[in-house]
Amino acid sequence: MGLRRRLREWVARLRPGNTSLFWNREYGAEKAGRNWASDVRLGFYDFAAGALPREPLRILEIGSGLGYGGRRLMEICPLWKVEGFEISRVAAEQAVIPTRCGDLLRDPLPPGFDYILMVQTLEHFRDTAAILARVTEAAVHGVVITVPFRGRLNRKHLASLDESSFAAWPGASFETRRRLYHKDGSEKVDLRVHLRVGPAPPAGAAP
Repeated sequence: MGLRRRLREWVARLRPGNTSLFWNREYGAEKAGRNWASDVRLGFYDFAAGALPREPLRILEIGSGLGYGGRRLMEICPLWKVEGFEISRVAAEQAVIPTRCGDLLRDPLPPGFDYILMVQTLEHFRDTAAILARVTEAAVHGVVITVPFRGRLNRKHLASLDESSFAAWPGASFETRRRLYHKDGSEKVDLRVHLRVGPAPPAGAAP
């Protein structure tokens, strides 16, 4: 690994989360729409949908990007109404679902949503326990999360997560799925987490 790459990854590890500038570049790229609407990406939403009840729900997706995943959820169950919360103004302005532009680390979450959804998003934050406390406090019924299972840290992924990462939330349920990574054919494992809402865990609890 070159010195410049090592330096970038070291700097990345100091960030609390990926910045709006980072995500504006991602969503402003020429192929962004095609990538985020791909079958590979939408497959994460198919996986997440398995934890949601088939009944009328208001769902807020955090890190909703261009909104293709939220649209996929409403195709799966027309009873669901999905809105987005996205740090990238570039993405929020182009989104195919109603999307608020906001920073989860600083801005209040809109109230009144039955479920909060984070699809392949939590790993982009360093202090995942603080993020989980925020989203569980904001949801009416529950929080559904998908993450890479014990994923590698890099400039994008700032946390590596498994079941123990959610030990402070009693009643959490878990499911994994295996898939082939489209870039090199290697096997990847994703973890789906369903958190029931309630008080935040006590200070000093394991993240």
